[in-house]
Amino acid sequence: MKLSKHAWTIWGILLVVALVLMVLIPFSRTASWWIAAGCTVLMFLLAAWTFYAAFRKDGLESKILGWPIFKVGAVALAVQVVLGFALMGLAALCPAWVTALAEVLIFAVTGICLTVKDAARVVVSQSEAHMADSTAAWKVIRQKANALAASGDADMKRLAEEIRFADPMPTSIDGEIAAQVDALAAGANPDAIRRLMAALAQRKVIAKQEKAGK
Repeated sequence: MKLSKHAWTIWGILLVVALVLMVLIPFSRTASWWIAAGCTVLMFLLAAWTFYAAFRKDGLESKILGWPIFKVGAVALAVQVVLGFALMGLAALCPAWVTALAEVLIFAVTGICLTVKDAARVVVSQSEAHMADSTAAWKVIRQKANALAASGDADMKRLAEEIRFADPMPTSIDGEIAAQVDALAAGANPDAIRRLMAALAQRKVIAKQEKAGK
């Protein structure tokens, strides 16, 4: 989900409003004011980059995985605007080092949160990609079995059902099952179907054992 023009328009309006308020409100233009004002503008820019990075890709996965990053950017911007204007209002009383320390803490926490959320997104994306690669081979076997079932043979249909509802995660005998499916496609016979059904039953047991061993 890429941010729409409406979202960018809202961001731009908020930035303009913040800048106008900084200029019109008679704050004391001390070093603290300049630090708070500059960091507020910087956080607007950081939030814009965060929003873009969160939803730069299309698709449901981007929406789901990008939302936590988007939320960090939005919360950080809200906190910075509130605290920034408070510090600008207290600029005459607040030493520059206090303002600088507060801003460093805000940006440090924001950076840590963004790093953690982005790392989590990478891990989830890699896990999903690995799972898709792992199940690809079984999907091929399933397609071949469905093609065999199209012949209308009752045993072939039962075989295709067994394969369709089997766990798609790979096991140690998937290569053997794939070879038997290919052999069956080359020349079907009752013994080949029985052997394949037995191999599928064995695969079911192996799949449970391998999952239990993880």
